[in-house]
Amino acid sequence: MPDETIVTPGLADLADVVVELARHLDVRSPELRDIVPLTGTEVAVIREVHRATRPTPSRIAAATGLARSNVSTALRTLEARGLVVREHADGDRRTVRLVATPLADEHLARIHEFWGRRLGGVPDGVRDAALDALPALAALAEALVAPRATPEA
Repeated sequence: MPDETIVTPGLADLADVVVELARHLDVRSPELRDIVPLTGTEVAVIREVHRATRPTPSRIAAATGLARSNVSTALRTLEARGLVVREHADGDRRTVRLVATPLADEHLARIHEFWGRRLGGVPDGVRDAALDALPALAALAEALVAPRATPEA
């Protein structure tokens, strides 16, 4: 049976603008040529490692909507590139917690500086309107991951 979801007018335009904005903020810019290149999955994983305090792989999978196997693959790559380290919980060698390395922190700071320069150059009114829209856009991004399992502590 075909999907009978009603498409709200303007949603394709919203997605198109988001894709165009992402293109302008792409970290493959020549300004960031010495940043470790990452796939989309690796970016999602490292972002969650930075956002959460010592998350587990399962928590990252739940928070990002990624399959646990994809998170594991991305973590192996991030670890090999020196961006993430695994720590074992005291007294429980089975529980793995993830921590970003100083190299990951340095690269993230450089990316944030790059984005700040790119976005800081737009007219004040445009920037202010975009900042006003930030809560709605963040909620939209969150809703696209849902429904998901409750992440573990």
